[in-house]
Amino acid sequence: MGTALIASALLLFVYNNNEDIKAGRASQRMLDDVIEAIKERRGIKDDSASDGLMDLGVSENNEGSVHSYISDPYSKDMEVVEVGEYKYIGYISIPKLESLELPILSEWSYELLKDAPCRFSGSVFTDDLVLLGHNYTRHFGKLDRLKSGDRLSLIDMNGVEYKYEVIGVELLPRGAVEEMTSGEYDLSLFTCDYSGNNRFTVRCNRI
Repeated sequence: MGTALIASALLLFVYNNNEDIKAGRASQRMLDDVIEAIKERRGIKDDSASDGLMDLGVSENNEGSVHSYISDPYSKDMEVVEVGEYKYIGYISIPKLESLELPILSEWSYELLKDAPCRFSGSVFTDDLVLLGHNYTRHFGKLDRLKSGDRLSLIDMNGVEYKYEVIGVELLPRGAVEEMTSGEYDLSLFTCDYSGNNRFTVRCNRI
C-alpha cells in the first residue's frame, strides 16, 4: 500500500508538472500574438520598435487590420481584440516575478484558464479590474512572492500602459465573490492556494 501511495504521488507530480509546462508554452504563444496585434494596431512595422511599445499612448486603429474588434461584454470602454480563437484585453507585466509577462483573456472559463489568466470582472476605466489565473508556476503560481510596494503594469490592446503598486495581500475563502470584487481596489489578482480551498489575492492601486 505504501508503494502504491508513493507511485500515485509521483504520477500526480509528473502530471501537474506537465500541465504547468503546457500552460507556460500556451501563454507564451498567446503573448506573442497579443504583442503582434498591438503593434499592428499601432502601425508598428519594425520589430525593433517593440521596446517602446508601452510608451506610445493612444491612437486610432489601423485601417484594414486582419483582427476583429468586438464589443467588450464587461465594459464598453475597454477594448477587446479577437486574435485567432481567443479574445484579449491586453497583457500584464510583473517585473518582481522574474519579469513575468502574461496575456489576459477578456472573459473567463475553466477551459480558458488552462491557457492563460483571464479577466474575472471590471475594467481599467472603472478602477475595479479583477484578474484570475491558475496557480501554475508559469501563470499566477508565484503571486505569494509579491509584497506591498511592488510594481506591475497592465498594457491594453491599444498599447497603453497602466501602472499599479501592490498595497496588500489577503487570503479569501473559496466562493467569496462579493469580497473579491468589492472594496476600493483598482486591480486585484487572485489564484488558488495549494489546498484549493482559498484564494490568494493581491490588491493594487493605480499610480
